[in-house]
Amino acid sequence: MKKKAIVIIVVLSSISLLGIVLTQLYWVQKSMDLAEDQFDNSVRIALKSVLNRLLDNKNDTVFQQHLYDLSCNKPRLEVTDYIVPQMLDSLMWEELVWMELGDTYSYAIYNKNNNRFVTGNYIDQEEALLDSPFQFSVSSIYKSGDYFLSVFFPTKRSVLLQRMEGWLLMSVFFLIVLTISFVYVIFAILQQKRLSEIKTDFINNMTHEFKTPIATSILAGEMLMKPEVQKNTDRIKKYAKVVLDENLRLQGQVEQVLQVATLERGGQRFRLKKINLHEILKSVIESFELRLKENEVMIKVDLEAGEPQIVADKTHIGNVFYNLMDNAIKYSTDKPNVEIKTWNDKYGICVRVKDNGIGIDLHHQKNIFKSLYRVPTGNIHEVRGFGLGLYYAKSVVDFHHGRIHLESEPGKGSSFDVYLPFNK
Repeated sequence: MKKKAIVIIVVLSSISLLGIVLTQLYWVQKSMDLAEDQFDNSVRIALKSVLNRLLDNKNDTVFQQHLYDLSCNKPRLEVTDYIVPQMLDSLMWEELVWMELGDTYSYAIYNKNNNRFVTGNYIDQEEALLDSPFQFSVSSIYKSGDYFLSVFFPTKRSVLLQRMEGWLLMSVFFLIVLTISFVYVIFAILQQKRLSEIKTDFINNMTHEFKTPIATSILAGEMLMKPEVQKNTDRIKKYAKVVLDENLRLQGQVEQVLQVATLERGGQRFRLKKINLHEILKSVIESFELRLKENEVMIKVDLEAGEPQIVADKTHIGNVFYNLMDNAIKYSTDKPNVEIKTWNDKYGICVRVKDNGIGIDLHHQKNIFKSLYRVPTGNIHEVRGFGLGLYYAKSVVDFHHGRIHLESEPGKGSSFDVYLPFNK
């Protein structure tokens, strides 16, 4: 998939996701508004019911007689004579709780002319009750039209949220799942694109690496077929050696790819036995003898470890240091300097392979041990490879419960420290 198509898909998907989120928020707000309207209507119904029951009580003959007796002893009846505070409190509780409006509320009967409160549980809520939208005149019960019944709900918002708790939690849950899925899919697409690019780069490199020894072998074979060459023993040996060397090189490249493939499948067998790591290193250095001379490599070997024996697979451990040496030479400057050093600690042995090459930039170092990853080097030495060497090295070291650490700076070389435990 082309980069432009991926960008278009990401942008359109992001807009769609944003639209879904905004739409969901819109409907949640609409639901909150609807729930608030239902709450307000329930309050009005409850207060109307309270006033109707107070009116019924006022018209009751027994209560009428009670009011008549009070009027004989008082020059003027108050609103609290018609609306008994204890009865009002009981009716408020019954109606508001029955309408599921919560049990946290403040109410009062007050004179609207002078804001004088006469009854209710209004302590510290006077201002809120005066501004409350739930106010009803009690003129049908008490002849003066100046008195109003007011109610205030300090926990109104929490009651509304509690009513919608299930739907809100479901909405939030599905939005989170949708967002996480979207981000995962986008990253998966980008990852697949990156892997596709790496795969293409790997195939191109592999084709180049395989074609070179094959072409060289064919050319040497053609030379061997010429009569004038067949008469010269030295030239026969020379071209035969070229064929052998190129085939060995090709065999090594194929084995490297197969080894990594086998490691990833988990089918690689490790033959563990006690080995001398110094001998392994000396053998690796000897295998580079011709390349060291050809490239004029200055090599310094400092095998200081007093205990070089570990339990490990001889072949794979040798391949690890072969890959590190190979990189040190390939990515070095015109006058390569390679240093190999060993030392012990209490639990194992550490081997350092250091060079003065082109180095590795910091933001590439975190990916250097990943499969098929290659650091861009431009055209320096026309360096090519599969991006498998360091991945293979780390896989082998990890199997032996060791560690491999890189320190590098562009233009100042790289240093690889391989730590292998004794595994006694």
